[in-house]
Amino acid sequence: MSDSARDYLASPHLEPELRAELKSLIEVAETDQNAKIELDDRFSEPLAFGTAGLRGVMAAGIRRMNRPLVRRTTMALATVAKNNAQAKSGNLKAIVGCDTRNQSKEFALEAARVLVAAGFEVYLGNRPLPTPFLCFAMRKLGTACGVIITASHNPKEYNGYKAYDDKGGQVVAPWDKEIEVAMGALPVVPEPPPSDIDSRIISIPCEIEEAFIQMSLGYRLNPSPFEPAKLLFTPFHGTGADFVPEVFKRAGLPLDVCGPQMVQDGNFPTAPKPNPEEMSAFRVTIEDAERTGTDAILATDPDADRLGIVIKHGGKWVQMTGNDMAALALDYLVRFKGAKGCIVTTVVTSDFLVETARHHGIKTVWCLTGFKNIAVAMNRLEANGESYAFGAEESIGCLPDHSLRDKDGITAALLYGEMVGHYKALGMNLMEAVLELQKRIGTYYSRQVNLEDPKPGGAQRFAEAMGRIRSAGLSNFAGETVASWEDFLTCKHYANGKAEPILDRPDRKDIAVPIESSNVLKFRFKSGAFVAFRPSGTEPKLKVYLQSRTTEDLLDRMEAEARKLLGL
Repeated sequence: MSDSARDYLASPHLEPELRAELKSLIEVAETDQNAKIELDDRFSEPLAFGTAGLRGVMAAGIRRMNRPLVRRTTMALATVAKNNAQAKSGNLKAIVGCDTRNQSKEFALEAARVLVAAGFEVYLGNRPLPTPFLCFAMRKLGTACGVIITASHNPKEYNGYKAYDDKGGQVVAPWDKEIEVAMGALPVVPEPPPSDIDSRIISIPCEIEEAFIQMSLGYRLNPSPFEPAKLLFTPFHGTGADFVPEVFKRAGLPLDVCGPQMVQDGNFPTAPKPNPEEMSAFRVTIEDAERTGTDAILATDPDADRLGIVIKHGGKWVQMTGNDMAALALDYLVRFKGAKGCIVTTVVTSDFLVETARHHGIKTVWCLTGFKNIAVAMNRLEANGESYAFGAEESIGCLPDHSLRDKDGITAALLYGEMVGHYKALGMNLMEAVLELQKRIGTYYSRQVNLEDPKPGGAQRFAEAMGRIRSAGLSNFAGETVASWEDFLTCKHYANGKAEPILDRPDRKDIAVPIESSNVLKFRFKSGAFVAFRPSGTEPKLKVYLQSRTTEDLLDRMEAEARKLLGL
């Protein structure tokens, strides 16, 4: 047993159930190699803030999600929030909320108690609530920080912790590093706050929930022509169950629901992987859709910040890509809401969205992957007095409205639900609407490939592969000629023998800022295609993002070439 595990077990503040679980694992690990590997992994290194905060399996250990980690992280967040709010007067406010996952309620209450003990005026959701609503509430209440307990679309064994700053966006530099430093000064199992402070915790005011619904209803755009579509909604046992049907009811749009998946249940009994990006999650939903003659399925993940769409096309159920959804939504918002100003998107999102924006005279702001980076760009637009038109990334996350700083699957559901009805009146489904849009914008095919190397040393092999690609570069790939490439680790763009900084707004160098460093490589080809590589910093996983301007066959060739290049 490692010293870290021994110290953890010896802490007087460790919860009895965690102590019992860890003792049992230690005993089994003495004779069982798999248990020893599990024990070593739990104490190999602490969970670190990733693209979407902290996320891990619920169990005892420093590399697992549990109440001691929630306490420690929240204590550090409170310290950093106070330091960043020194110039503000009055009581510092904080919001805490959670999704429907197992232990989410307990973790959220623990975080709220810590913040109350730290002197904050704390608002706690009285039931599981969607991430977009909680983010909206943060800005409405003017909070100094926020906490949302969620692991988004991960399986039931997982939970997570998303920390938010004083602007209502997920923490980025310097907050994230300051939080990690503050955590390092705390014991791994801090003393719990007293439970008798629960009376000082405040419920989130009902009027804020009403304000959020009214904001969403602002995206009922009443296009012409319009024919109400047959829509089926699933929240995958999550928080969207209380919000999406209510928004549709208020908007006067019909909406069927998938009954078995409307039950809020952290075990996700009908969708073990409740990810609206994966068709396997829709098995029960599609069975319902077949019986009811559904035009389109709308699905939010358990914390309702992302929306997936599945439609009947060519006689079979197909899933829309986030890239196609984003371009179609922007075109719709421009035509029926008069959207103008700037869009914000990520460096791995298809150019389809950017070219749609250009077609409508809208500028683009680029950022790294993750909506926390889109939020930072939105803050800069606001500071510059510029209008925000729309924000989206390829992983089916979008934000129609400027009043919050994270993805919003609730408002997106209404927007796309109405869109289905508009195109139905024109004799098209959404896939056909994408093809119609591409007649104006140009042809774009896209694909995201998730690669894993589960054998020991997988993460290191991916890191070495990235190093080889970075050192040697690529002149040709899958028969395509490289025109330019970007190394986001060094923040350099290489083309025609020149190296220039990668800027968030290449067309506005007077106000552009360099994009932050990240281990991402992107190669653009003369045909307009691209390939981008983005490895996980902590797991043996790597994502490859592909774009073709010619045929879908090119995506197949590029995927095969990427697997070969990475040794898979």
